[in-house]
Amino acid sequence: MNIANWTNIPNIANQITTGAPQAGFRHDPSVAAASGGGAAQGSAPLLHLDLSDRKGYREDYSIRDAAESLWKQETQTFNLKDLNDPTKASDIIENMRRQARWDLGIGTGETKEEVMSAYIQNLRQNGLSGNVKWSELSQELEAFKTTSPEELADGLDYLASRYVAALDKLERNFSGDDLTAQRDKLEEIYQAGKAGMIDGYTKLLQDNLGISSGDAQAVKDSFSAILAEKVDAYRGTLEKVHEVVSQTGPDSVWLKNHDAYIASQLRAAGAAGQSGARYSVQDLTAAGQIAQSYQTELFNASSCGRNEATLALNLSMVDMKAETMIQKGMVSQNMASLLRNSRSQGHENALAALDQSLFKRESNLAPGEPKGTFASVDRAVFQGIYNTVMNTYQQNGGDGATAIRAGAAYGQTVTAQATVKNPNALRWGISIESYWKDFYTAPNDKEASPLTKQVNKLLEQTGQTSGLGCSTYQKYVNSWQDFITSIGGGVDVRA
Repeated sequence: MNIANWTNIPNIANQITTGAPQAGFRHDPSVAAASGGGAAQGSAPLLHLDLSDRKGYREDYSIRDAAESLWKQETQTFNLKDLNDPTKASDIIENMRRQARWDLGIGTGETKEEVMSAYIQNLRQNGLSGNVKWSELSQELEAFKTTSPEELADGLDYLASRYVAALDKLERNFSGDDLTAQRDKLEEIYQAGKAGMIDGYTKLLQDNLGISSGDAQAVKDSFSAILAEKVDAYRGTLEKVHEVVSQTGPDSVWLKNHDAYIASQLRAAGAAGQSGARYSVQDLTAAGQIAQSYQTELFNASSCGRNEATLALNLSMVDMKAETMIQKGMVSQNMASLLRNSRSQGHENALAALDQSLFKRESNLAPGEPKGTFASVDRAVFQGIYNTVMNTYQQNGGDGATAIRAGAAYGQTVTAQATVKNPNALRWGISIESYWKDFYTAPNDKEASPLTKQVNKLLEQTGQTSGLGCSTYQKYVNSWQDFITSIGGGVDVRA
């Protein structure tokens, strides 16, 4: 597998919006249930970093950016109790008003350029303290417990470089017992941030892919190995970065102790090469994106927003994308084994969530509702449709859209059998018949709500495929085509 130059795992969690009937209700063709990617509200939170407060997250973090971050930190950060202190309140209010004028483009008072020029001159004359601001660093690193797959690579680089830069700052400004105490404090904060990222990301995989405890430990070990490699690589780059900073003239006086700026320059200079960890960053990114797709299905199943048929179609779509990535060499064989070995448990988690939801509703039937209105999960329906899709995918050379069509054809037969078996179940009978009848029929645009039209317009503006006016099947087709495009074209999985 050659992934040395490969940098982007495609986001396989394309939104499908299948129009699937809710599991416990008759199908209303005008109501579409959300599917595919996106945040699963009410489930374990999808992980997203707020980068707005990250100092030097970008590699192009400039000297001016570094100065502005310090100025904002000094003038825009305060405790509410400071407003009760007359000696502080006036400065706080004036600084807030000044920033508001700049943001609104109101040209009264000192300009931003004038203020920043004076501030930078002060930095050049007085430099920066060699102390690390522990509370701020702690808050930065704590946020890594909510790292999304798309943010993982940058997050790992940021975490390691920030640690190295802070450690370097301490080693240049302290010695003896003072240095030991400062190092211990940094290590405590770094290990907490590191553990937060590792545990949070591993939990995403465990909860949604159903990976084993052994695989979970291997994931954690891989994270630790990758971070250790990056720390070593950044430590080796420090001398080069200091040489660059020393050439910044009068700004070198304060930049050398601006640990966030040093960290940004470390990242710009480059980090570790190919990792020796069991699972690479690319592996972990792919697994996280698949887990997010599973998370969406599990959440919707837990609220009866899916039935066995729609779960089978949606999860098979995710798994076909995963198989395509495996065949393309976009994940390692170790990760391929983890994904394949955990697949059945991931399916079982979703089916169990649906079964539990059905059981609760069956246990609280409304007056007049017959027994079996919310019949328990029929795993044969799920497995039959899922197997049909995956077998067709393997046999036809990797055409996911055609495989979905085969699954839908089989689904009509097997759900008809489920109706005979459980005639009172609301998710079968007329509900599922309407679903299959409308599967290939595009809805009238006039039936779409204003919100739906607005969302689809925004999707189109960002270059994503709009589902407005598409049949349920066409949405699967669009999702598959978008995925294939994102990985660079077609693939033959028969090899």
